[in-house]
Parts: sequence; C-alpha cells; structure tokens
Amino acid sequence: MRLFGTDGIRGQVGKYPLTAENVLKLAKASSLVLRRKNSISRVVINKDTRLSGYIFEPALTSGFISMGIEVILVGPLPTPALTVLGKSLRADFSVMITASHNPYQDNGLKFFSGQGLKISPEEENKIEDIFFNYDFDNFKIKQSNYGKAIRLKNALGRYSEALKQSADRNLNYSKLKVTLDCANGASYKVAPEVLFELGLDLHTIGNNPSGTNINQKCGSLYPLKASSLVKKKKCDIGICLDGDGDRVIIIDEKGSILCGEEIIYILAKYYLYKKKIKKGSVIVTNEIANYGLDKSLEQLGLKLKRVKVGDKNILKEIIDNNYFFGGEPSGHFIFKDDVLIGDGMTSAIRLLNLMLEENQKLSVLKKGIDLLQVININQKIDREKFYLLQDSIYQKFNKLFNNLNIYYNIRPSGTEPLLRVNLQYDKRNIRVGTLNKLKKQIIELISDAC
Repeated sequence: MRLFGTDGIRGQVGKYPLTAENVLKLAKASSLVLRRKNSISRVVINKDTRLSGYIFEPALTSGFISMGIEVILVGPLPTPALTVLGKSLRADFSVMITASHNPYQDNGLKFFSGQGLKISPEEENKIEDIFFNYDFDNFKIKQSNYGKAIRLKNALGRYSEALKQSADRNLNYSKLKVTLDCANGASYKVAPEVLFELGLDLHTIGNNPSGTNINQKCGSLYPLKASSLVKKKKCDIGICLDGDGDRVIIIDEKGSILCGEEIIYILAKYYLYKKKIKKGSVIVTNEIANYGLDKSLEQLGLKLKRVKVGDKNILKEIIDNNYFFGGEPSGHFIFKDDVLIGDGMTSAIRLLNLMLEENQKLSVLKKGIDLLQVININQKIDREKFYLLQDSIYQKFNKLFNNLNIYYNIRPSGTEPLLRVNLQYDKRNIRVGTLNKLKKQIIELISDAC
C-alpha cells in the first residue's frame, strides 16, 4: 500500500498511516534516504496549527534524534517558509506537518530537500520500501551520537523578511484597503504582521487558531465570509490563504471570487507589458485548468502548457524549461524569480504591486478572459477497489462522454478518498437537460463501481 499521494502523506489522525507510531517510523525511514553524506545531519520540522501537530512533532523529533540527526523546530509557519529556512540552516532536508486545506481531523507530512524542493517520486519510493521492509530494531547507534533538538526563536522573523522581498519600496501600500483571511492556519501570525508593516489598511479574520478550527468555514476553501467583509469595508482586495499558506484565493473589490485562471491571466498580461516575458512565452498550468484560458492567452500571443495536478509538477516544468511562471486553479502560483517557492502571501503581494503600478481595480484587470462553464463532481470511493477496477471504470467514462461536446478529466484525489470529475463546456453547445442527466450517470457509475 502506498503512503505518498500527490502531495506528501495525508490522512485521518489516529488511522493508518497517521499514527504516532508510524510517524516515528517514517522519521527513521526518511533519515536513511534523505540525509546527505559529509553533512551536519540536520532536519527542520515545521507545522500548521492543528491539534495533532502536538502528537506528530515530538514523534518525528524522537525518530530523527534516534537516528543521529539534529532537529530544529520552527513552526507554526506556512509550508513555503521551509524554502528559506531549510537552506539558511543548512539542513539535509525538512518536513512540514500539515494536511493543507483538509479539516483539523486530518494531518499529513510533506518532505523537502535541503534546497526547499519537494522530494522526488524515487525518494518517496525508497522511503516506502524502507518503512515496510527495514528492521529498525537492529539499527545500532551509540548513545553519544544521538541528535539534539532546539526551537529556533527567530524563525518567524526570517520568513517575514523573505516575504517582504516581494514588496516594492517605491510603492505606497497605504492606498490599499485589504481583507485578509488566514484560515486559522499556519499564516495566522506572520501574514497580518507583514501586511501591517507594509502600511496597508488591514482587516483580518481567521487569525485565532484553536487547534480545531483550521479551514473551518474560512480561508481559501470558504471565501464567502471574506467576500462579505470586502464589500462591507469597501476593500480593494480580499486575500484568503489555506491552512498551510501555500495557496491563495483572491477577491476583487466587488466581492467576486477570482478563479486561479483569472489570476494567471492578469499576471500574464502584466508580465508581457513589463517585458518580463515576450510573445510566444509559455505559461504552465495543470490538466484541469479551464480551457478558456488557452484561448485567452493565445489572443495575447502566449502559449499554455499543461502538466498533471500538483504544484510540484508545475515547479518541475518551470525549472526544467526555464519558464517564468505558472499556476493552478486551486490557488498555487509559482514564479521562477521567487525567494519563496509556491507561497500564497508572495503571490498576493505580487498582485498588490500590480494593482498599485497599474492603478486599476481587480475587476478591470481581469477583463479579457473568456472561460468555459465548469462542473466539478467529487464522489467518495474505496481506493483499493478503484485501483483494481480503474481500467474498466475509465472505459465506461469514455463511452459515457462519447459524442458530447465537452472537455473532461477524471482522477483519483491524492489527498482524500475521492474520485474527482472535472467537466468543461460552452453553454451554447449543450443542453441543461443533457448536463443534468450526465451528472446523475457519473455519480451512479462511480457508486456502482467503487
């Protein structure tokens, strides 16, 4: 059984594999794979605000110490903080304890290299192999060679300074009124501090974590509260982060929630105008992004390249081909020239810069993109059963969509026991009755199969 999904290891706390015993064992297994030769043998551990972080942080710490690795604790801070902290602390690797946008009952682990990049599939496979097959009872180490653990006192300050590198000293941020929703997550302290220091007129919600209210009707998954506040306070922008701070949802001054494709389009137009990219340049997105984005970017003279879902796939494409930036509909945005990789606050600050430089409202900046209609169906599945029957299931789906003027994508979630079906269509080309029938058939097909 695989441990790793599309974004690390994730599941319900107290159930396999997210038990204290398994997390301790994962620390030992990852030590054998990720520690570097001739290094100081050091790992950085970060976490979000979930109550179960108090279980898994000491479990990881114990596992690493028993393998002779020094531990530096830095959380709670957003996941992208490990980009700078891992490098500045000369760590062999780092670990984030988070289930991102999932409810507090879930948790997970994300592993990063010393350079702040997510570990490779090959490294994940090696960790799994050792986890299942290695005899840790016979691992011998002198007690004098055990590691130690310290909590870094200025971790927030280091990350805060990295965030502010995205700001422009020549811009007057006091012109902007902002609603910020921290999702009661990892950004709850640092995000308001940074925006306050920039001089914004700031209204903050979702910054009182209890350990059980992370992502609870707030943040990037539930932006309606922030949308109402934007309208009530007459703000220029709403910024909604997720539980671990690596994704962001943006709200314009009218309270309208922008999709990720609209943000990509706004940024692409801006960077083309600023000559940071040129006509013919490639923007990267994932396989479920709206196909209206392709046509809208084509009208600007830009190309769109699609990769599999997951911000690590966006990042790999950007690094391998030296592209300037890319993003996902869910709110992950990655820029080649960022100090922080895939950081929600960094992306938000870039948009603040853009708004001030262009002296335009977001509702104006997003004009020009023409998106298809979208239907997302997320149906619960038995994962084991799905993987056994997936070839047959996909064949049935292909038959169901045959002769329909519709784009579709079907994929099992890497973070939850769900099958995700993404449908995109031009409402002029398909009847409402046909769509309703299709939705019912999709749900029945999945329910009957798994």
